[in-house]
Amino acid sequence: MEKETNKKNFLVDTLKGLPLGVSAAVPGVSAGTIAIIERCYDRIISSIADLKKSFKANFLSLLPFLLGYLIGGALALLAIKKGYEVAPFCLTGLFAGFIIGSLPSITVELHKGNNVKEKVWHIGAMLICFALASLLGILSALYKLDLTTAMTNHEWWIYPYVFLAGALGAGACLVPGVSGSMCLMVMGLYIPLLGKLIGNDSFFMTGDVLNGIIVTLVLLLGAIAGLVVASKGMKYLLANHRTTTFFAIFGLILGSLVSMFMNSSIYPVYLDASHPMWDYIVGASLLVGGALLTYFLYKFSNKKQK
Repeated sequence: MEKETNKKNFLVDTLKGLPLGVSAAVPGVSAGTIAIIERCYDRIISSIADLKKSFKANFLSLLPFLLGYLIGGALALLAIKKGYEVAPFCLTGLFAGFIIGSLPSITVELHKGNNVKEKVWHIGAMLICFALASLLGILSALYKLDLTTAMTNHEWWIYPYVFLAGALGAGACLVPGVSGSMCLMVMGLYIPLLGKLIGNDSFFMTGDVLNGIIVTLVLLLGAIAGLVVASKGMKYLLANHRTTTFFAIFGLILGSLVSMFMNSSIYPVYLDASHPMWDYIVGASLLVGGALLTYFLYKFSNKKQK
């Protein structure tokens, strides 16, 4: 009887992991929000925090979530890759809608400063971060930065760029309201990485296996470095400069919205006169729908937390 119960719990937790993986793969959606809705957030965080104390018990507790996470993430990435080939603006609009809908999780932390100096710091941090995030996408589009070709040709600079993207993407997962995959999209690497790591045109299918392994390892190393640095950095910033930090995060998200619609991956679509108009129309509708869906998920998760 106990074995049957354990099998049932393992299956249920694996199924809960599926939407966590999907949300992690989709720019603008927070896996933490989904975990709260599924009522498994505290359990996952507790197991990760106590992993060193009791490795076996906590690892077995995390294992079904991890399996579901990997399966859900892989399926979502395959679907996104296929969808982007057919309707790139639709997916961009949907992802942007997810980000817009999650903005209340940040704006609730924005408070006026007590004096002119604090207000200047808040606004300054927001404007600087907005400029950084938006210019990243705009410049990559204007300079026609072809990241897919750079990876294919083994250009030296692509590896530190992938490392940086992995670090920012993983670190962003620890920042409230920010999606890791959104950072990859802003840097113009989300779609190129999908193409080179998954599908028929990937490194592994075209025979360039060694380069595929190197890019994957560089991305993972960057992610590990990002998690270590971000965990310490965010802990300090939120403890000592909480409001300014959230103004900076708000600026990053607003700038990311600009970069999502203006980067090296999506810009060529605008220049293609033969691109179907329905992609833009449906994309605009999905932006509104995605924003509403994410907003209601945010409100619902808040009720669950309380």
